[in-house]
Amino acid sequence: MASKSPKHQINLLRGWPNQKLLPIDDLKAATTTVLSNPSIAIPGLLYGPDLGYGPLREEIARWLTEFYAPSSPITASRICISGGASQNLACVLQTFSDPLYTRNVWMVAPTYFLACQIFEDAGFAGKLRAVPEDEEGLDVGLLREEIRKSDAVASSMEGDRPITKPRRTWSKIYSHIIYAVPTFSNPSSKTMSLARRTELIHLAREHDALIITDDVYDFLQWPVSGKASPAADMGKAILPRLVDIDRELNGGAEREGADGFGNAASNGSFSKIVGPGVRTGWSEGAEKLAYGLSMTTTSRPRSGPSTPPTTAPSSPP
Repeated sequence: MASKSPKHQINLLRGWPNQKLLPIDDLKAATTTVLSNPSIAIPGLLYGPDLGYGPLREEIARWLTEFYAPSSPITASRICISGGASQNLACVLQTFSDPLYTRNVWMVAPTYFLACQIFEDAGFAGKLRAVPEDEEGLDVGLLREEIRKSDAVASSMEGDRPITKPRRTWSKIYSHIIYAVPTFSNPSSKTMSLARRTELIHLAREHDALIITDDVYDFLQWPVSGKASPAADMGKAILPRLVDIDRELNGGAEREGADGFGNAASNGSFSKIVGPGVRTGWSEGAEKLAYGLSMTTTSRPRSGPSTPPTTAPSSPP
């Protein structure tokens, strides 16, 4: 039954911004600036490097370093530009998972509904497993127990677990994929504690898992009226991302015995902080992971996930 209220009603089923918040004038000015400067316009309109436009990656690295304040600066070599967080997720799965070899996809529950179809499109229908949240976020204790069961089943069938994808020096296939939204999780709004994030990295390392996090909401924090702000400075992150913890914990991806790819990938996007139609994003991870992501085949018929190169791929890091 239609409401007779004279007030404009907001449809909360969609995460759409108020149209007055769309930065039309700013984007118009930025476009004019870019297209008026040949040193920016020409590289931007030509074929580009696999990992994406260099100055953009450098600026994103500087910006992320300022916001997350890790122990050492984030470098552009850890960042691959893409068409947004959802494309990042699909590309990561194409390059770092295999629907036969990868045992399961473990998803935070409740989860972002569109992620389910992306996993199914990658061949994981029937392999999606829900992991509930408690007050500290994703229940790592339950996840550990279920992964151990999955590993035990896989061990008994090891000869029946072929890898359908060709082996490549710039990639690897993980045994498990873990998907979560650690900060302001969609739709639960919960934020995973620092202790739980660290525990999850340990678990991923133990079981050869890649944690893929959508970190697109981290910048959308604001103080609650009458309560202390969750962060002393609203321009700083509440907590380090899992990709930051993975980089810094016990030597990171370069620790003894590791393969250099790391166990976490962070998806970012301008769609939540500029406008949904700005289909530009990035994925961050270890240098080898970022490079492998830039080689995702279906996104690079002479191109990476962002812009196409005219030359052969450069040597991996």
